[in-house]
Amino acid sequence: MHVRTGRVRGAVLVGTILLAVAAGLAFSPVAGAAQPVGQLRLGHLSPGTRAVVATISGPDGAGSTEQTVARDAAYGDVTGYLRLVPGRYTVTMRPVGSDPSAPAPLAAGLQIAPGTAQSLFFFDTGSGQVRGDLVTDDLTAPAAGSGRVRVVKGARTPTPLQALAVGGPRLATDLAYGAVTEYATVAARTWDVRLSSGAATEAAQLPVGAGSVTTVVVTGGPGGALAAHPITDTPGLPVGAAPAVVHDGAPLPRGGVPAGAGGTADDDGPGVLPLALCLLAAPVLVYGTSVLRAARRRG
Repeated sequence: MHVRTGRVRGAVLVGTILLAVAAGLAFSPVAGAAQPVGQLRLGHLSPGTRAVVATISGPDGAGSTEQTVARDAAYGDVTGYLRLVPGRYTVTMRPVGSDPSAPAPLAAGLQIAPGTAQSLFFFDTGSGQVRGDLVTDDLTAPAAGSGRVRVVKGARTPTPLQALAVGGPRLATDLAYGAVTEYATVAARTWDVRLSSGAATEAAQLPVGAGSVTTVVVTGGPGGALAAHPITDTPGLPVGAAPAVVHDGAPLPRGGVPAGAGGTADDDGPGVLPLALCLLAAPVLVYGTSVLRAARRRG
């Protein structure tokens, strides 16, 4: 009887330990959930540089890794956002087909802070070199029924750029090559935009959805021709769409969805393991407790 009672007490102890472990897992902080990631994208705006292979390595430290961001990025290309854990990174660009073990013609170091969004644009310096300019992207949601727009001059024309939203605000005034405007708030609609730089002029259409944030990259082509490329910072509603509503009539939250860590961090919850441990522990505790109580009554 003493042997059986000892085994039962051991079972109760095991059940108690399982419950304690389950509680610890359920209420412990989740890795990756406490600190948000940062976002980074790259833009090739150097007309004097042919297509490149872009890589990023980091964060600095024992866990540093290198990944290829773009294998054939041509002038005017802008990548989507990379979601990166905070830390120090190095971005390199090499012409397609060049020796990957040779020193990169362009290497830029940068710091990724939690909760930030940045664009690293590469421009000509005018002396046969390329520079990288790190620009902060403000993804704050605009006012209801509007969007926010800014302009980047990636066209290396000798005269500054003018950009006018017909019937609306000036989006760029005397913008030099390599410069970036502040965000302008405009009504949500499709805008006719007039671009001009010296004798070069261009008409473009710019769809602005409610709640959107957009960067318009202006590039140059043969003969000084201008071209506008809208790049989404934060998506909004399709142009002309009405805001969605929940059942009680309150509008849904607007603006961008908070960035997750993608493959760089763990899930945002403890998962099913605590529940599984509880299911294992419960019958053990019930059985062991009932046997011990019966033994005490007989004793």
